[in-house]
Amino acid sequence: MKTLTMILYLYGLSAAASFMMYFAPADQMAGGIPDESIRIRVIADNNSEAEQERKEIVHQAIAKEINNWARTAVSAEESRIMVGKNLDEIEKIANAAAGAKQTVHVTFGQEDFPVKQYGRFYYPPGTYESLVVTIGDGKGANWWCVLYPALCFPEEQEEKTELKWAFVDLWGQLMMGITD
Repeated sequence: MKTLTMILYLYGLSAAASFMMYFAPADQMAGGIPDESIRIRVIADNNSEAEQERKEIVHQAIAKEINNWARTAVSAEESRIMVGKNLDEIEKIANAAAGAKQTVHVTFGQEDFPVKQYGRFYYPPGTYESLVVTIGDGKGANWWCVLYPALCFPEEQEEKTELKWAFVDLWGQLMMGITD
């Protein structure tokens, strides 16, 4: 019985490794942010729990506003025009969301970003065109996303999808059969 379990275990590991290698991108930047993109960044005053919560409130407030027009942009140039037209409104919304205790500054231009990796996607460090919302001194952690193409909006409308891996289900059934 131990031999059968070991064979099934090795077979399963081999199948999983083959599956992952087949679907892994050949280029570590595959599927990343397009070259012609505009990022959005919200930087907290500091890393205290209260300021991180404030950052989330500001992020949600401006995301709601930006979502009204960001999805309609068909080019980076159109997005730049929309950001320019709405810059004062974004700053007003961000200041209202931050509350009277903090001031918020909104800028649109070039911003340095560190290297980021989310799952299998690698985003190199560099200077990127960005809408930056800085709360207070802006010395805390930040939230960032891609405004164009809209790769992060709308967050609130994202559907939760339950993923099932046939291999995992089959393995569970096999293991139940072995232990019975």
